[in-house]
Amino acid sequence: MTAKVILLTNQKGGCGKTTLTMNIAGAFGKKHKVLLIDGDPQGSASRWAASAEDDKQFPCAVMSLANITDKVNREIKKYLNDYEYIFVDCPPAIDNKFTASALLIANLAIVPVIPSPTDLWSAIGIQKLISDVSEINENLGARLLANMCQTNASIAKEALSLINEFEFPKFNTDIYQRTAYRQAAAYGSTVLDMDNSKAKTEINNLVAEIKEILK
Repeated sequence: MTAKVILLTNQKGGCGKTTLTMNIAGAFGKKHKVLLIDGDPQGSASRWAASAEDDKQFPCAVMSLANITDKVNREIKKYLNDYEYIFVDCPPAIDNKFTASALLIANLAIVPVIPSPTDLWSAIGIQKLISDVSEINENLGARLLANMCQTNASIAKEALSLINEFEFPKFNTDIYQRTAYRQAAAYGSTVLDMDNSKAKTEINNLVAEIKEILK
C-alpha cells in the first residue's frame, strides 16, 4: 500500500482551503486510512480536529508539519506505506518552500478559488509553481475547485468562464457557500455529519471525482 498524496493549495488566503481539506479528508477517512498534514502555521486544521468530542473523534489522523520547510517531501515519504491517502493543507504563500517541496511527492494538487476575477488572477502564481514542479514530478495532476460559490451570482458565472484560460481543468463539482461548513468546524466534524443534504452531496460528488482522477 502506497498512499496517494493530495495537496490543497493557493497563494491567496481566505479561499476556504482548510475547510475543504477537512471535509474532503474527513469524508475519505470514513472509509479509508487517512492522514491529514497541517502545513499552515495558523494550525487551523489541527484546532478543527481537536474540537471534536472524545466519543466522536475526527475521522482521520491529523499531524502538523508547519515547522518544516524545504524538506517536507521527505517527511511525508515516511508515512506513504502507513496510509491509503495523505492530505496536505498547505500554507497560503506562493514563495513558501513547504508547498514547493510537498508538490514533489504529490499525486494531485487541488487549487480552491472563489469565483471572482481577482481570486482567479491570484491563482496564476500557484499555477506556474505546479507547472514547474510537474516537469520533475510526472505523477502530479492538478484541478481548480470553485469554492464558496453563490447561487445565481452573475459575476460568479462570468468568473467561472475565465477558468477555461488556465492550464489545468476544474472539477465538475462546485462547492457553494453554506452554513453547514461553518457548523462542521465548530463541532470538529464534516458536513457529512450535518443536517444539510446539499452540502453532503457536494462533498460526496467531489470525493468521487478525486478517486476517479487518482485511479
